[in-house]
Amino acid sequence: MDFKGKKVVIMGLGSYDQGSGIAAARFFARAGAKVLVTDLKPKEVFVRQLKKLAGYRTIKYIFGKHRKIDFQMADIIVKNPDVPVGSPYLAAARKRNIPVHNDWSIFLSLNNNPLVGVTGTRGKTTTATLLNEFLKEHYETFLCGNVGVSPLAVIEKVKPGNVVVAELSSWNLQQLPAVKKGPHIAVITNLLVDHLNKYKNLNEYYKDKENIFKYQTHGDFLVVNRDDAQLRKRVKKARSRVFWFSQKPFAGDGVFVRGGNIVFRADGKEAVAANVSDVRLKGSHNLENICAAVCAAMITHVSPVHIKKVLRAFTGVSSRLELVREIGGVKYYNDTTATTPDAAIAALRALKSKRMILLAGGTDKKLDYRAYAKEVKKRRPFLVLFAGTAADKIRKELKNYSHILGVVQSMKEAMRMARPHIKKGDIVLLSPGAASFGIFKNEFDRGVQFVKEVHLLHKK
Repeated sequence: MDFKGKKVVIMGLGSYDQGSGIAAARFFARAGAKVLVTDLKPKEVFVRQLKKLAGYRTIKYIFGKHRKIDFQMADIIVKNPDVPVGSPYLAAARKRNIPVHNDWSIFLSLNNNPLVGVTGTRGKTTTATLLNEFLKEHYETFLCGNVGVSPLAVIEKVKPGNVVVAELSSWNLQQLPAVKKGPHIAVITNLLVDHLNKYKNLNEYYKDKENIFKYQTHGDFLVVNRDDAQLRKRVKKARSRVFWFSQKPFAGDGVFVRGGNIVFRADGKEAVAANVSDVRLKGSHNLENICAAVCAAMITHVSPVHIKKVLRAFTGVSSRLELVREIGGVKYYNDTTATTPDAAIAALRALKSKRMILLAGGTDKKLDYRAYAKEVKKRRPFLVLFAGTAADKIRKELKNYSHILGVVQSMKEAMRMARPHIKKGDIVLLSPGAASFGIFKNEFDRGVQFVKEVHLLHKK
């Protein structure tokens, strides 16, 4: 694809320094395109990003609005993951047969390096990060995608023979039909309820997830959670070779746990890849993620010796049930990426604490909090809620629950409210079970503020 002189509209600049918007703007400017970045947010929000793009004179900007004419006169539209697929501006472009891409469809149209892609409602960051560590034994790898690094940020560094490991959200996968390409190895951790604030229904959300294997061929591999009923049904249409993973033994190819061993089976032959005692991550959900990553690694012939070595060193990913520090016998955990009730439930079960202060709530994604409320009632943590529609739902489900300390508008206020109730031996857990919008810039900003407050406690 030759982009020289082409009119490229980047829809959404984004907040990450190596994210899809800023990486796409830089990539197309270097390719000689006439780039227009358009974003609904005001210019003041993007001071840092604009400094990074200051050297590219062919990039123009429109902030605070979109103009339909820009989308009708473009040669290519590149949408940010946060842009809804039903946007009227995208509809205006499609009406004129102007191709709509994202950073992944552009990358795949230009790059033929082996791609290992990981998706799922929960566990994809941990699985992708761990898998990247496994693959480093044999290959030079690039980890990108939903980890805050666009593939267009690394495309010029990727050499023949390198492997690209990608965490792929449903938004990342949304435009793959534009190029009809997918990963050589695809991993799906699970399909749970999420994003109903942006999708019409669950089927629409799951259809985007299916794009990870939709364009695979018979020479490709698909690693799937055998215990997920939705996945068992949906992967029947896959053309690639399917490997399963489960914490229970089963017949067929894949990874399972038996007698304390993590076992890989292919074509009837078994190998012990590692032992459960090698695992340092807490929680049943993380053992599931490990089984997925081990399966993909064994498919690529990573040695069990190396798998064990990595597992013994791997303590998890930042912001995912991350132990920030222990102060005065109190452990502080940052699980800010738990943006659904299911994810928060998994954190509560993983930590198994008798006494806990839980920071939760925020913005609802049209999700059901009944199971979450049941788990909270069972474990009885003190609860500090961030104001928002999710907090309203939680309070409704927890009617007459005596351990709700209050509703707050900031992380500072949350920690101040929690402090009188914290005792030696307690756990303070940030696991919101909701989106961050309203009080925080994004979920990572929420986690950063929590970590900052924890370190301030240490100085007091």
